[in-house]
Amino acid sequence: MSILKKFNIKEKISIALEFFNELVFVKRSLYALGASLLLSCLIVITSTPSFYVSSSLMQTDTSSSTTMDIGAAGSALLGASIDNSNKPVDEFRSNMKSYLLAQRMWSKGWGSKIFGNGDMNEEYFNKIPKRHTITDRIGAFISGYDLYDYFSAYDLQGYIIGTIGIRQRIGETNVILTTKTHNKDFAIEFMNAVTLETDQYVKERLILKSNEIISATYSQLAVSKNSMIASALAATINTEYFKIANLENDLPHLLDVIDPPHSSEYPIAPKVSAIFFSSAIIFLFASILFSFIQKNKEDLW
Repeated sequence: MSILKKFNIKEKISIALEFFNELVFVKRSLYALGASLLLSCLIVITSTPSFYVSSSLMQTDTSSSTTMDIGAAGSALLGASIDNSNKPVDEFRSNMKSYLLAQRMWSKGWGSKIFGNGDMNEEYFNKIPKRHTITDRIGAFISGYDLYDYFSAYDLQGYIIGTIGIRQRIGETNVILTTKTHNKDFAIEFMNAVTLETDQYVKERLILKSNEIISATYSQLAVSKNSMIASALAATINTEYFKIANLENDLPHLLDVIDPPHSSEYPIAPKVSAIFFSSAIIFLFASILFSFIQKNKEDLW
């Protein structure tokens, strides 16, 4: 009881009630809440909803489809081995962000869909004009450099890098592609196209590499007089043909889509409840502060 008397709870409650009666429970607070409601509605109405789009991918099982025993003698002589130093997710990320992938996407008209009006005519999407700001033009004029007149595959590359994120948490096998967008239907279509095109580009590049190795190995095999070297060269050719046979199909090579691109049901922005709550708090605080200054202006000044 001595502690309660020391704090004098009744007096503090009386002070709090007096504060609320004089500064909070007044008409000005109602006006402030009404103004905050109108402002919140205006913010929500004028804001464009932003959605979260994601896709889950998993590393494909390539242990049995991309390796082949080329013989102990061939391995010893040529040091032939399959390079698995790069993880599939790292290889996928590098190729997805490359200019060559953006160039392939550009040739299929994605530059027109992103920077233009969607016209798939090649003459159009190779001449999509850039609209530079006055600041950019002044800066270019003063510094003496030229601005590009048209969009190109480099702009599409920057768009892919800037909008699509790829991550893999430590200890997890799944790879997640994510993006935030105002147009979820387009984002889903574009993410799916980037995923498939990246995998297809990697496969075509590996097929081209294997064909070059086969061609060069045949040339060496024709002049080789050592039986062990000839055997190793023949095994190398067989290995490359085996790779090509496993790449010339519609199956994914690096990452397999286990959860296709999909959008969140509700937008991640704007947060309607957060906007209304924060606006109400700000306006109510401003109302209390104004009322306090008005009532105590003689003491304050």
